[in-house]
Amino acid sequence: MASTSQSASRRSLRPHTTPNVRENARRQRERLLARQAELEALAGPIHDATDKLSKLEAAVASRAQSPLKKIERLEQTRDRRIKKIQEQYAAKIAEIQREMEAGTETLTPQEREQESALLREYAEAIVTFSRSASASELAPLLGVSAREAKKLIMQAKADLGAAGAAESAGSSSEDKQDDKQPVPAAS
Repeated sequence: MASTSQSASRRSLRPHTTPNVRENARRQRERLLARQAELEALAGPIHDATDKLSKLEAAVASRAQSPLKKIERLEQTRDRRIKKIQEQYAAKIAEIQREMEAGTETLTPQEREQESALLREYAEAIVTFSRSASASELAPLLGVSAREAKKLIMQAKADLGAAGAAESAGSSSEDKQDDKQPVPAAS
């Protein structure tokens, strides 16, 4: 087997005397350090390329995360708005429920007048019906018992009597006021 010139030169430098051993060890260290420096020099561009690639990957990842972060912010904004709207409507609903529970069914003056006119008309209709029919005939029409029908007839007569008295009192006071007003002289 033939050996290379490099390995032959190494073998020739191997005398085992103490000074030669030290010299050989020093040369071996120098060769290792030189090889390590050579490998580091060769690895420099690899490290540079790796650094640039990691920066590029970070930029791409950042760009990829940007829409996700934007979506997350939009969802948070949407959730806050929904919560705010829910709170507003919950407050409105609670207010309406309080009004409903309080039973504050307030009628406008027009509605009160209309209600009193309709109640008066209802009472008049019951009294008119009772003049030509009995309470037992009125009961099935109203969906109540005969006893309740009698009470309704009595109540209707009382309401009409009270309303008639109030109207006559109101009209007589109006007549008195008309009497007190001066009449302009005819020219």
